[in-house]
Amino acid sequence: MKGGTRIKQIALITDDFSLHQSVISEVRSRNLKIVTFRVGEEIPVHIGVVITTDPETGAIDFDPDHIVIVSPAERADTVVDRAIMKLRDIKDDSIIIGIDPGERTGVAVLAETTVLSTYCVPMAEVYQTVLRIMESVHPEHVIIRIGHGARLIGTRIVNSLTKLKAHIELVDETGTTPAKGRDPDIHAAIRIAHLKGIPIGKRFITPSIGEIRSIQDQSREQTGGELTISRSLAERVATGELILKDAILIQKGEK
Repeated sequence: MKGGTRIKQIALITDDFSLHQSVISEVRSRNLKIVTFRVGEEIPVHIGVVITTDPETGAIDFDPDHIVIVSPAERADTVVDRAIMKLRDIKDDSIIIGIDPGERTGVAVLAETTVLSTYCVPMAEVYQTVLRIMESVHPEHVIIRIGHGARLIGTRIVNSLTKLKAHIELVDETGTTPAKGRDPDIHAAIRIAHLKGIPIGKRFITPSIGEIRSIQDQSREQTGGELTISRSLAERVATGELILKDAILIQKGEK
């Protein structure tokens, strides 16, 4: 821009075709801009961060503090998360993870006031999603804020996340879910992440008869009508002691 400062951009410099495709796809899915260069090419001054592989760094003349070195088998979403943090000079000492609990759970990752990434995953995948986020960013402090709605699902999520030794808060999510628009779970998760809540640990609830029957119905659906898990197993799933997949295996006598 004439008379102004050009916005810094992310650059991808690699001959690794698989990495190239996955990172480009992830960046575009977030409506971000990225430019690509061949290894050894001169890097323009408007580049703020470079994504590359460890073997290729030796041929790249750039500030080492603003290079994202991709680990083998690292997911593209975590690579881009790290690139955004370096691009915006966000310290990785603290992140906030907002969670809108539901069968499709919204997850939002914030560093300072910046939304790094968002996900919408099945309830059973929330723990692994949060674990992957923490392992990729390596923050010193993590605050997990979870909405108070969806009582049973929320409790199961909280109880699974207590294993991560993170600070967990229960947030009043009233008014966080937009009435209209796309991805309401993600928008709610972002709003939840911005709200302070009440610190909580492992939760104990007595599931209702209806909640137990709902879990039994889910077990029947997942097995194509082959079986229905027992009430005692359904109660353990309801309280977060078991995931439904394991309860089905126990009912089958395979675990």
